[in-house]
Amino acid sequence: MKSASSHVLEGFDRLWLSLFQEPVHLDSLLAKQSPKLKSVLAQIVPSILLRPCSQAESLGIGVPEGEPWILNQEKLTNWRPAHLMAERIYSGMSGKFKLPAGTREDFPPHLIEEIEKSFGAQTALDLIQVLTEDPPLSIRASRKIGADALLKGLKNGDRLPVRAERSHLSPVGVRLSGYVPIMGTEWYERGEFEIQDEGSQVMALFALWPQLFAPLLQDKPGRTLMAPLETIVQELPAEDLPAWNVIDACAGAGGKSLALADAMKGRGRIYAYDISSRKLQALRRRATRGGYTNIQTVALEEGKESETIGKFKRRADVVLVDAPCTGWGVLRRNPDIKWRQGREVLDKMPQIQSRLLREYSQLVAPGGRLVFGVCTFRVSETVDQVKKFLAHHPDFSAGPGGYLGPGPCDGFFMQAFERKR
Repeated sequence: MKSASSHVLEGFDRLWLSLFQEPVHLDSLLAKQSPKLKSVLAQIVPSILLRPCSQAESLGIGVPEGEPWILNQEKLTNWRPAHLMAERIYSGMSGKFKLPAGTREDFPPHLIEEIEKSFGAQTALDLIQVLTEDPPLSIRASRKIGADALLKGLKNGDRLPVRAERSHLSPVGVRLSGYVPIMGTEWYERGEFEIQDEGSQVMALFALWPQLFAPLLQDKPGRTLMAPLETIVQELPAEDLPAWNVIDACAGAGGKSLALADAMKGRGRIYAYDISSRKLQALRRRATRGGYTNIQTVALEEGKESETIGKFKRRADVVLVDAPCTGWGVLRRNPDIKWRQGREVLDKMPQIQSRLLREYSQLVAPGGRLVFGVCTFRVSETVDQVKKFLAHHPDFSAGPGGYLGPGPCDGFFMQAFERKR
């Protein structure tokens, strides 16, 4: 009979191999594990991916200079320090496991060099620290219950083993200091909250009220050090928004579509577009659980979006383009990105974003709003995209925009445009 240690380490080796042989995210690979093995690997694997070099040093494991970043995908599958780290982390999990501070060696050199070139050495150092921290768990309260009531209910009814507090960024957000299985609570079953990062919540609200949330945005990425939320907006405006036609152009599983529908109190219509029918199906399930009847999903074929969206030209009041990107703002939540992101991805993302902005800007009605968002802080995918779009679309003017996070939320960039009447 295998020991618990052997079982865990064999599971780690299989998952580690899959990371570099399959185009699948870490979350999907963890979801395939048995519940018991998943709970262990979910503590081990992200820590190694987040801080490969500083973690190894703290455990007394030597890492050859330049590794793991000089290795190709094939050699990474057998990277010996990863197995040794997993073994030592697991053996020490019965006690209080101390996480090391991150260093620049925990990131591919090209990533750090690009940040330094764009924002300076100090910002790069700040981002290194933020992006090697464990991410908090954030939830969005539905307006029918509110963040205060949800926070009180979770604390009183479920005796949370982690610290919980109101978000300082989102008026509908609650932040938890660590992971807890809240999806099994009665609050979740009743559709009274969704798991959603605070920054993602803000992007959805920014699409509806850009002037209200503009004070949160900064001219470069980094910890959002704004005053407490009540100095900006304690509660969303009480008056109902008009019955707008709102398009969520890259909806995915629908976190922002749901946030938009909730903020609009079920009025108007949210059209959720995506190329993944599986994600849209998940969105429909979530919308049903939350009681949202103003969301309509629309499946698209990549590269042929115009064939489907053409009927909406110049008719949408708000269009949110939360575009595909390099994801540097969510590296602490998806640390496997930095291990598998090649030059071809870096080069093609700005092209995809430009195409999507070009396609979806056609849908905005005169006087309507286009909002561009990405979960990265690369200049070529953020401010450069804004300049390029304005240069080629004189019928639009720029509204508020800037960076949000990373820290305490994930890192985002968002920019509002208005179509001239």
